[in-house]
Amino acid sequence: MNVRQRCFDISQACWNHGQKSLRKIAQVTQISKSSVHRHQQAMKRRDLHPESYLWEIPEAYQWLRLLVFATLYIFGIQQGVGCEAISRFFHILRLQNVIGVSPSSLRRIEAQMREQILNYQVQMQQQLENHSAPIEVRAGADETFFPEVVLVLMDLVSGYIILEDYSTDRQYLTWSQKAKSALNNLGTTVIVKSLVSDRASALIQLAPAWSGLSFHP
Repeated sequence: MNVRQRCFDISQACWNHGQKSLRKIAQVTQISKSSVHRHQQAMKRRDLHPESYLWEIPEAYQWLRLLVFATLYIFGIQQGVGCEAISRFFHILRLQNVIGVSPSSLRRIEAQMREQILNYQVQMQQQLENHSAPIEVRAGADETFFPEVVLVLMDLVSGYIILEDYSTDRQYLTWSQKAKSALNNLGTTVIVKSLVSDRASALIQLAPAWSGLSFHP
């Protein structure tokens, strides 16, 4: 049993049985009296704000972790917001005494998330290579600038990024060649059922040319 789980058990015992003696809480939770005492003191130190009691509830604490991951993913990884700014955001929410939200802690979590994203891509690629039946794709295409042109093609159903490549231009022929190569490299037959994009001229040409087409490795 880890430290956080012991805290949850002690908190639950206190709420269910009231402010009983250390001996009683220790009996209920099967945790030593000294450990119960340490955790109760830590809970008192964390009880700084009206909402503090929520973070002693397992479901609320899991939601808090989800908030941290979602914030890092959307604003840190996708939008490029620095961990210093994200740390200030969590401090405004008064979470610094509940979960590690220092810039260094957030950088470490973000690095782990980036690694997991890359691992997920490798796992999906391996599954595709072992998949014999044709795969239907509802594709989404877009052009971004960092400041170079980046061509992005993804399956809107799974979120799998099929193509993400720098390009010197965004003409129809460039789009067609790069996207076809990426689809063929998936290692299985791919049927593009539809293509969603903005009003970029190259993508407008691409949609009717691809709809219903099969791409073979």
